[in-house]
Amino acid sequence: MTMTTAWQSVRRDPRTAKSEVMVLARSAFRWAWTRRGTDLTAAMARSSCLVVAPHPDDETLGCAVAVMRKRAVGTPVTIVIVSDGARAEPVTLPPAELVEVRAGETRRACAALGVGETDVLFLGFPDSELGEHLDAIAGRLSEIIRARGPAQILVPTSCEGHPDHDATHEAARRAVAATGFAGQVLEYTVWLWTHWPWTRGYGTRDRSVSRLLVEPFRRLGDARPLLVDARGLRTRQRRALAEHVTQVGAGDPGGAPSAGGAAGEDAGTPVTGPLLATLQSRYEVYVQAGALRHLDFPRPWRSSGPVGATTERRARPGASG
Repeated sequence: MTMTTAWQSVRRDPRTAKSEVMVLARSAFRWAWTRRGTDLTAAMARSSCLVVAPHPDDETLGCAVAVMRKRAVGTPVTIVIVSDGARAEPVTLPPAELVEVRAGETRRACAALGVGETDVLFLGFPDSELGEHLDAIAGRLSEIIRARGPAQILVPTSCEGHPDHDATHEAARRAVAATGFAGQVLEYTVWLWTHWPWTRGYGTRDRSVSRLLVEPFRRLGDARPLLVDARGLRTRQRRALAEHVTQVGAGDPGGAPSAGGAAGEDAGTPVTGPLLATLQSRYEVYVQAGALRHLDFPRPWRSSGPVGATTERRARPGASG
């Protein structure tokens, strides 16, 4: 997306224009943040791992590049989907049927990333209610950590902002503590990009100069991002994401980009909004466990946190934050 494209959208539709300009701004800040990052591409490829994903599709949105690099050299990867995905939007199928359809989509997406069916596990906890099942989720994750013995665990960032993502992070943190896991824990980014670098919570009313113009620059100095080189892998990631048809719509993996897709990509997955910038970035971004905890949203299991927690239901991957 160019500045000319953003300006043309202003003339077409102010709401579309706002979304596209915000994507452009977030892309610029993301680029600046990654400039001070540490490249861990080689080390990432060698570490066996457990990917803990709140919903079907988060494994592809957040960790696809790392997974592909691991599988390319034969490194074991286990992917755990915590929720059943029954309350995804847009809702087009009865819940029970949607659960089965999304499980099939996930298996196909993971296969496209190089992960076989026996390494894709579904815990089946109620979508949009993960915060009510933290101990049970932590217990199941503990069992898997002991059984699979990964060297590395990849979890959503603590400040994702989506309730299920934040709950998944907390459950994984408890499982790590319960098992005495001594390996590496890294946090991956999905919904972070719908509010970063203005992270204060969805619906925050603060429009001050400080929040709009000063705080984004503070975010650049928060934590040193950890980078996995995505060059040559984004098209394959989009092909995997296209398997999640209920979430991104029917794409033509072998054809031209759909409306709203990324120019220059071969796959036709219609991903728009903040995640468009993510899928065009040179790097997949991670942070050390706990590195962004000062940005956490308030949750029942936290004693305090920034103002502005959300209880919104999960939106489709292309939705704006």
